Amino acid sequence: MAYTPCHIIAGPLGVGKTTAILDYLRQHAASQRVGVLVNDFGPVGLDSTTLQAEAPGTKVLNVPGGCICCTMLSELPNCINRLLSEQDLDRLIIEPSGMASPAQVIDLLRGAQLQLKINLQPAVVMLNTVDFDEETFERMGYYQMFCEAADILVFNRCDQATEPKIERARQWAGKLDPPKLRVVTTSHGQLPAELFEDSGGASHGDQSADHHHHHHEHEHGHHHGHDHDHAHDHDPGVRPGGFILDSSRRFDQEVLLINLMRICYQGIEGNEILRLKGVFQTNSGWQSIEIANQEVSFRPSAHRRDNRMEWLTKPGEVAQEQILEEIDRPINRQEIAALLENG
Repeated sequence: MAYTPCHIIAGPLGVGKTTAILDYLRQHAASQRVGVLVNDFGPVGLDSTTLQAEAPGTKVLNVPGGCICCTMLSELPNCINRLLSEQDLDRLIIEPSGMASPAQVIDLLRGAQLQLKINLQPAVVMLNTVDFDEETFERMGYYQMFCEAADILVFNRCDQATEPKIERARQWAGKLDPPKLRVVTTSHGQLPAELFEDSGGASHGDQSADHHHHHHEHEHGHHHGHDHDHAHDHDPGVRPGGFILDSSRRFDQEVLLINLMRICYQGIEGNEILRLKGVFQTNSGWQSIEIANQEVSFRPSAHRRDNRMEWLTKPGEVAQEQILEEIDRPINRQEIAALLENG
């Protein structure tokens, strides 16, 4: 019986997971039957929509809701079985959201329901090199959750980091216990092709199985009798939101970009905008726009069916009407100058 190689691409929000998968699909989708299971952090399925539009031959299935291990963990085998049954896949890629625990997803993928269907490959965890700080990564449970689950650690966005910081990240990763199979430094989500080669699952069966099982017990051993909400480090104050608008709506690109940057820097009514991304029809064509960690990226979008946007806020929710009101505001040139000066 042929097992389908299954790859997990995990990491914090905004680290470049979807970009990395899209880069792989652009190079290999024509010669491979690839299925992708995406766990979008927001309610409108933006990542899965982008992947499907830019790699139309790929079978993409979306699991919305922010955290697959809190909202649909029991449904994950059914989703994977659906992908496997609809096509004879050469490869399956799973992208948990940046709010999900990769160790819990790995535990489920190693379970009896799937072990005769998939061949789980070494877990790839991506980190933003610009954000790297030894003390923060070691102290915060959010980063520990990813680093402990990784078989292969990828430091992305090295083009935006200094060489000393890149070297510190390499050295720090090299001291992690248990040791990683590989530490990769890259930019623009460009992963080495060999990370997607079928390893036979040896790393998970030998080194990593005990590694993941140990950490699962360590994280959950003192939580018996508690709800699953306490199993990993979600911030209970983080709220997702999103909207879908008809394709007849067209935005002024300059006004849109400036207002999106403004609300990310300033927030809305005391709520911080942690991340937002969207696909918009503008006077310069369809654009994909993303802002995370006060970094702005935009590029032409292959998705042209509708306008859609997702965001994460803290500590409270921000309604669709509030977002639309803010991004439609007329430009105040003095406000822009002050924003750029302070940003």
